[in-house]
Amino acid sequence: MRRKLKLKPKVKRAGIIFLAVIVVLSGFLIYRVWNHNATLAQGLDYIQEQENKKVKELSSSLKDKKNAEMESAIESGQVDVFALFDDAVIFGDSRVMGFSVYHFFPESHVLASSGATIKDISNWVNQAQSMNPSLIFFSYGVNDMGLGLDSEGGYDTLYQSQIEQVVKVCPDATIVVNSIISATPAAIEKSPRWDKVDEYNKKIKAMCEKNDWIYVDNSEICQNGNADIYQADGVHFLQPFYTTWAENMIMTVRKQ
Repeated sequence: MRRKLKLKPKVKRAGIIFLAVIVVLSGFLIYRVWNHNATLAQGLDYIQEQENKKVKELSSSLKDKKNAEMESAIESGQVDVFALFDDAVIFGDSRVMGFSVYHFFPESHVLASSGATIKDISNWVNQAQSMNPSLIFFSYGVNDMGLGLDSEGGYDTLYQSQIEQVVKVCPDATIVVNSIISATPAAIEKSPRWDKVDEYNKKIKAMCEKNDWIYVDNSEICQNGNADIYQADGVHFLQPFYTTWAENMIMTVRKQ
């Protein structure tokens, strides 16, 4: 009968220590490999992020350059700004009617009437649907302020609900909303109902931001009512202003 060999205590300890060293080394190697892979992944993510950033910056730079060239071409008369509205319609009041009265837009593209308010948008929904334009502009305000439409649940809420009727039938169109263009100080003095332009415009802008619609700020081109663009009543516009207004609208859209 063979006798079982008994390991000496020193041999057992050496074996345990050896195994422990192997475990520690294996853990260390696994950690180094994992850490290397994690660092490599972070590095690749950073490189990709920088590449995406460069592409965006380049795209933005090219867009800015093209817009500057377009703006220059419009100002020099090389490009007819109104030709850029071929696939557009504009909703509005008597101010907007000037686009067709002065023959800048075809009458069918101007969905407006004298004395109109945002409540009249629904009257033109079917026509907008039949035309199915890629750009839809809105410009109201002077009559809305006169009727105090802000008291009916909030001007922005009412305006939004009206525009949504158009969005429903023209879901692919880009929606562009003009700020209210101020009347002259003299006109406001005669009729204080027009002195709430800033208040209404804040709500229009917030509405656009909420719905991802484009907001056109017209305060600079009208100089808050002090520009030489008004007819004798201080509310309606002279013919040359429509070109300036159209340029402001279309360049605002292009810069988005």
